[in-house]
Amino acid sequence: MEPKKDYNQLFVGGDLSGIQKFLYNISSKKAAVSLKGRSFYLRQYMEDVCKTLKEAVVQAGGTSTRVIYCSGGKFYMLTDHSAAITNAIDKCAATIKKELWEKHMGQLGINISYVAFSENADGTFNANGLVNQKLGYLWQVVNAEFAHQKNQKFKDILQTEYASFFQPIPVGGNTKVCAITGVESPDCVKIMLDKDDKEEGYVLPSVREQIQLGESLRNTQKFKTFEDYAGDTNLGILRMDVDGLGKRFINSDFKTFDAYQTFSERLVDFFEKEIENLQKESAFKDYLNIIYAGGDDLFIVGRWDKVIDFAERIHQETEKRFEADGISISGGIAIVNPKFPIAKAAEMAGEAEAAAKRFNQEGKEKNAFHMFGKTVSWEGEFAYVKSYKERFVTLIEQYSLSKSILHKIMLYSSIADLNKVRKQQGKTEDFSYIWHISYYLTRYMKRYENNRAVKDFCQDLKNKKLTANDGRDLKLIALAARWAELILKDKLNKKDS
Repeated sequence: MEPKKDYNQLFVGGDLSGIQKFLYNISSKKAAVSLKGRSFYLRQYMEDVCKTLKEAVVQAGGTSTRVIYCSGGKFYMLTDHSAAITNAIDKCAATIKKELWEKHMGQLGINISYVAFSENADGTFNANGLVNQKLGYLWQVVNAEFAHQKNQKFKDILQTEYASFFQPIPVGGNTKVCAITGVESPDCVKIMLDKDDKEEGYVLPSVREQIQLGESLRNTQKFKTFEDYAGDTNLGILRMDVDGLGKRFINSDFKTFDAYQTFSERLVDFFEKEIENLQKESAFKDYLNIIYAGGDDLFIVGRWDKVIDFAERIHQETEKRFEADGISISGGIAIVNPKFPIAKAAEMAGEAEAAAKRFNQEGKEKNAFHMFGKTVSWEGEFAYVKSYKERFVTLIEQYSLSKSILHKIMLYSSIADLNKVRKQQGKTEDFSYIWHISYYLTRYMKRYENNRAVKDFCQDLKNKKLTANDGRDLKLIALAARWAELILKDKLNKKDS
């Protein structure tokens, strides 16, 4: 790629691919410490790549290099442009890719691209033979090259290391298997997996490095296993990410590099520092482990109910700090047994996050949260569900409301959901839940005629016309019932123990 000579600046970008798979592809052994170590390793790795590239540019004669973003597996920098500098970057990128392949054998990949440009007095840019382009065009070019490189994954390795790429990998027999990733490799080394049980096992050298990083973090931080965080209940796995951030950059919401860098620094500061400060608050510090927080992406593990509360807090803080920027955040939670495979749980949380990203209800898009198999908008609906959850719990615990009401509402909501499937299949819809809801709420009101709090609550549910609004109110209150059910179950289990 040889840009025009009159372009005196270079916009360079890097994109680390495979982060999600790399981060979550571990077994239960040393899962907590391995994940923390991997998270720190990824952050440090991209900083090292930036440092290496900057040094290469300086050696090629560059006098001005400015990193304007480095977080979440991506970096962008500005530097001088010359043939010597682009050649140095190409050579450096090839070396980085080769080293990454040798160390991780395809689990991680990196794409590095650049575009030469010049800036006009009016703040527009010239690049790729086009003139008077907005700043977002530079992001568009670099990101398009990322996509192109991803479609030719490991092309450079194939060209230079063809034999090693296709050499047979020993399977079975005496081949060692990494206890963390399950990868078979003769390079695995023996380590102590469990000091208490004196259990030894084999891991890849790179995994040993990540474990050592995690162990060093454990020595400086209060550290627990996933089972410790869950306590006597379930584990919550949370994944969140900012909505449509990439499009904002490409669509030129930022007119200058300074404006982009200022916003990026605020974003990085929030995700890499402020969220950790939130986790240290008394309501969360003993219940949550922030596994990964970088760029605009979050992965958090902890006691399921505290994780939901923390997700709400993150949404509130995002809204408060970035309201003027029009930023929103979506996420999803998977709730599992503490011994459930963390890799699978992370995948489930990713599917929940994706469902939140697809949210579109009455003109509202994204800015949503997915829990218990349902997605709700942060804008009004989550608070609505939470308020009914709290009313259910209070009335059942303090005013003798029967817990059977929770199951009834969830049942009727499931019937309403099935009607959509029936309609698509051309089958007759079942509308019996409509009169069942009215009948049971009326019966509850009579049963609790002398219990004003319960009677008023049942009347309130009737007034909500749970069969109206395409059944949305019924879905939301059924979600509240499910939430309340799990809370009450936890309290009962704790009481019995």
